[in-house]
Amino acid sequence: MTGSPGFLAEVPVRWSDIDMYQHINHATMVTILEEARIPFLREPFGDEITTIGLLIAEVNIAYKRQLRLIDSPLQVTMWSKRVRTVDFTIGYEVRSVGAAPDSRPAVIADTQLAAVHIQGQRLHRLSQTQQRYLRHWAR
Repeated sequence: MTGSPGFLAEVPVRWSDIDMYQHINHATMVTILEEARIPFLREPFGDEITTIGLLIAEVNIAYKRQLRLIDSPLQVTMWSKRVRTVDFTIGYEVRSVGAAPDSRPAVIADTQLAAVHIQGQRLHRLSQTQQRYLRHWAR
């Protein structure tokens, strides 16, 4: 691994995140990733929240083992996998509370996000500051 070890966010598991088998529902994982992503992207995008939006272009999730309510709060490690002119990809590793940072993750995922000018409804170039921030977290 090169670059940053990753940005760590804790995401609490809610009762409504659990399915009838007492596991975190697979569809809920997309929301958990989103909740982790908010603090990660607040610094580079927070000031432009009314003018620049981030749209999901692609989501990939691989479930390696089950997660349950007792695994809360989930430890979500994020990093930049790819940074381009108008889009970037974030990688994720999700572990249960108390898991060692180098342990095998329960979930591995990535999301590609595209920057969009909200009013103009067109792709928007990432600023140098945004690109620098994302590259700081590159693996």
